[in-house]
Amino acid sequence: MALGDWFEAVFAFLGAPGLLAAMFLIFLVDAAIFPALPEVFIVAFYFQLTFGFQWAPPVAAITLLALALAGDVSGNAGLYALVRFLKSRGRVPARLERIMQKWVQVLLVKDERVVLVNRIAPAVPLTGAFIAVCGWDIRRALGYVVLGGFLKYAFLLLLAGWLSVQLSPDLARLITFAAVIVFVVASVAAGQWRKKKWEAGA
Repeated sequence: MALGDWFEAVFAFLGAPGLLAAMFLIFLVDAAIFPALPEVFIVAFYFQLTFGFQWAPPVAAITLLALALAGDVSGNAGLYALVRFLKSRGRVPARLERIMQKWVQVLLVKDERVVLVNRIAPAVPLTGAFIAVCGWDIRRALGYVVLGGFLKYAFLLLLAGWLSVQLSPDLARLITFAAVIVFVVASVAAGQWRKKKWEAGA
């Protein structure tokens, strides 16, 4: 069974409203708790909405992009608020704070712009926690969350939409998923390179 067919089989029972709710939760979890491969989901849900539920492609793309950004902002802001609360009460271990701050120091950028770098090459996990520990401006950081997310996911949705017009649905879906997987693998490799560089300098 193809990856796209598998997604359709798993999520079709939710209907369009359930699928959109799942989309928001996936992006929230990805931002606040652990990586959830949001690039794969946004493309899979786009094809399911347009081919499975017969949504107009622009409507599907705009809706998914809005939910992705809302989930990203909610997850990062929620984690930031939690860590800031714990930090104000001295419940964030000092050693952990030092490790996080030292990690930021090996990056090319050392302020809120890290959020943008994260969109291409993951630089810091659990970004909301870094915003709180490093004392970054929350409004500026969330602005970068929105900007970076918009550029990244709008590109993926435009790619999916363009291929859907140029090719058959199955081939368009296959090529889009392949491109997303290549992007994810490259991002993980870049993140591992950064980790090794940090460990070498530690």
